[in-house]
Amino acid sequence: MDDKKINIDFNDIPEGSNADVYANFKEKLENVQSFPGTYTFKFIITGDHTKIEELRAVLPNDEFVEKPSKTGKYIAITVNKQVQNADEVVDIYKQASAIKGIMLL
Repeated sequence: MDDKKINIDFNDIPEGSNADVYANFKEKLENVQSFPGTYTFKFIITGDHTKIEELRAVLPNDEFVEKPSKTGKYIAITVNKQVQNADEVVDIYKQASAIKGIMLL
């Protein structure tokens, strides 16, 4: 299995009246990521730190690597998770996107 990391930015996915952002993301992900395998999730939390606990509810058994910004206003979170397929990645991002004050990277 190839452990090469390739990032897909949600901003690279075209938007439009007929575009399904997650379907486009899944398609791009399947072209660059091997499954099953380790996927690196990255998030930025803004505001209060209770958002971290909400994110932990989405990824309850995974290790969080937290890196606060210099000003303390933001926390970057990285989670390396074993996933079976692109649908699992998309599902986690959908759940995380429901948390106010979180940015998906």
